[in-house]
Amino acid sequence: MDRESIQQTIRERRTIRTLSDQEISIDIINELLESASYAPYHSKNEPWEVIIVKTLQDRQLFVEKIMESYDRLNSWARYDQQNQGSARKKTQDYFLNVPLTLIVTAPINESPKKNLEAIGAVSAFIQNFQLVAWSKQIGVTWRTIPVIFDEAFKQEIGVVADRQIIGLLSVNRIDEPIKLPTSYRKPVTHWSAHLSEKLKGMSESDEIS
Repeated sequence: MDRESIQQTIRERRTIRTLSDQEISIDIINELLESASYAPYHSKNEPWEVIIVKTLQDRQLFVEKIMESYDRLNSWARYDQQNQGSARKKTQDYFLNVPLTLIVTAPINESPKKNLEAIGAVSAFIQNFQLVAWSKQIGVTWRTIPVIFDEAFKQEIGVVADRQIIGLLSVNRIDEPIKLPTSYRKPVTHWSAHLSEKLKGMSESDEIS
């Protein structure tokens, strides 16, 4: 196992929003999905399900339902009247030109514990997909736009009532050359602490208040 290359892939992976018109075969997508499915999960059954949007007909239907959902949710209200038309066209053109989209879902559970476990497992599945895609010069944008919470949208694109959308993955080849976005992460010391330090800080805060 080349542990250094794994670490390098994790650190170098970026969200790629620049679209390419290069074809990605369904065989490659299936290969990436199979690798992604080795994510850890708590239940006896793998919790992820994926709907593939690839053909022009599917993409047109998908975009139509996105635009209808944006209308239902009044998503254009944040734009002034003058810019609403251009915003609509930009959104419609973008999603229509994404060569392939994956709709990734998880089961909805009444138990908060099981629901959290399902979301966590499917999120790990998505991250696995992003990493193996990156290793093959394929970019992924993980989107959680408002439409994923729209029950009518879910039904119209084939997501059953007892499942929740965890992400819409826009997938496309990375053209060469492309300027990759830089990435910044806060140092570990900014967001980690030993238990004793955390409890001490909480105790001191209580004393001050």
